[in-house]
Amino acid sequence: MRGSSITFEDYALEDAFRLCSELGFKRVEPWKHHLRRCKTPELLQQFVEFAKGLGLGMGGLNAVGEAYYKPFGTDQELQATLEGLKADLELALSLGIHDVLIWEGIRPKGYTDAQCESSLLPRLIELFREVLKMAESKEVRFLTEPHPFTVGMNDRLSIKLYDALDSRYFGILYDCCHFGVGQPNDYIGAITRLGRRIRHIHFSDSDQKTSELHYVLGMGRLDLQGILEAFKVLGYDGTLTHDLYGHPLPVHGTRRSLSALRHAYEYLGLES
Repeated sequence: MRGSSITFEDYALEDAFRLCSELGFKRVEPWKHHLRRCKTPELLQQFVEFAKGLGLGMGGLNAVGEAYYKPFGTDQELQATLEGLKADLELALSLGIHDVLIWEGIRPKGYTDAQCESSLLPRLIELFREVLKMAESKEVRFLTEPHPFTVGMNDRLSIKLYDALDSRYFGILYDCCHFGVGQPNDYIGAITRLGRRIRHIHFSDSDQKTSELHYVLGMGRLDLQGILEAFKVLGYDGTLTHDLYGHPLPVHGTRRSLSALRHAYEYLGLES
């Protein structure tokens, strides 16, 4: 099973990975901020060896919400965003990771869906076409994670972005909490609409009110079995990570989630 180090954001890097091992995970998504002290290639490799010693492989690099990411700003900010994405790609490769998790961009205040599609979508297509030139040559995927306050929570925009890029090195990350808040009345319908464009799942529950608070599985308001059934109908064969970001009891909460997490892997027939 896959865990995420951002679940344990208040812990030191080594403690976060040690906890993931003790809780039974086999792969972990490292949060970029957890790696801030790994300032040289040698230290990054020491970290990789440390994780291997715990029996842990690497999942996707979580670089969601980085300060450099400003695709809707000036041309200079767009260029800085491109350089930042390329740097995260290289960081991922140095860890033996081939998935980079990001978001597509915060919706500017007051923008309608139509405005986002007409003026912001072309910039995203331009940005990712350039990024994918490098990503495809190095076999790295970029996965965008829509949040309630980002432009990709509009399924139509996410679909247009994915289809315009038409690359197996680009996909959508479905976070149950984010979709439960961003589309509280149709978060399961979003799975059907996005379809096979979804290549990764962050599995959690939600109160359907709080954007960044991921609940213990079965202790929120989401129809988790309905979510799994929708993915089953799609024939989903991507990856799935447990995510408890924002929860005040991450260790206790993860233990309480493990049974439901195992059920999700077994129900979808995913490699555990």
